[in-house]
Amino acid sequence: MAAKFDLDSLLTASALERALAAGQLPASGEIPAAEFTRLIASCHRAQDPVQWAFGPDASGPGPGHPRRRWWLAARVRLACICERCLEPVALVLESRRGFEFFESAALADARTEQMTAEDEARDPDLPVVDFLAPEDAASLRGLIEDELLLELPMAPKHADCQAPLTVESNPGDRIRPFAGLAELLHKPSKGKNAL
Repeated sequence: MAAKFDLDSLLTASALERALAAGQLPASGEIPAAEFTRLIASCHRAQDPVQWAFGPDASGPGPGHPRRRWWLAARVRLACICERCLEPVALVLESRRGFEFFESAALADARTEQMTAEDEARDPDLPVVDFLAPEDAASLRGLIEDELLLELPMAPKHADCQAPLTVESNPGDRIRPFAGLAELLHKPSKGKNAL
């Protein structure tokens, strides 16, 4: 039986090819959400473990993709605080992204520029592909957390909630610090120092 893929090892093209040959990839599993400290710090609580799957493109390297493309899928259910009512709101974060791994940042940057030039003709429904190099020091665990953080909404909200009822919510009770300003500005002036 093949050993499990090490989620914390540095992802490089050669390391991934060795893991594929050893039967460690494709791989999938669950990770307790508590292990993703940046994700947990951004939400109220996680309801389930993070589910993930990582493996090579089925077509392998070829004319269209001279380098093997790897796909990561991740999913988690969690609760954040609604920006409107300040109560927990349940969210499902899902991500699917492709990666190609290069021997240097210069090669990864060149591929990024090439893909950017081709972006206008790209189908918007196709998953995004990132190009990484050893300098990025990416591990699979780190990529999973990064991808889920990218899916986290900036201002989570329930689809159908109301703002909490406060004094400010009742127009008759609002404090209006500048309510008398217009009247003050239109009063006839009395003396040199008057407004």
